[in-house]
Amino acid sequence: MDTSLNIAKKPHPAAYALHRQMMAVQRTMSAATVEESVRASRWANAWYQLVQRKLDQLQQAPRYLH
Repeated sequence: MDTSLNIAKKPHPAAYALHRQMMAVQRTMSAATVEESVRASRWANAWYQLVQRKLDQLQQAPRYLH
């Protein structure tokens, strides 16, 4: 019997936000209509702002020496 746990590691919040931003940019570029492009562009911008906030938080986080 296999008792090992298959727990998938969650990506870092900044990496997840960057991935979502990339997907939104791709949707913007491949949009079929102007409205769809505008909507996707807004999502890309929102994810960009989130990525920047997460990266700023990482810069401000204390670094611990082991």
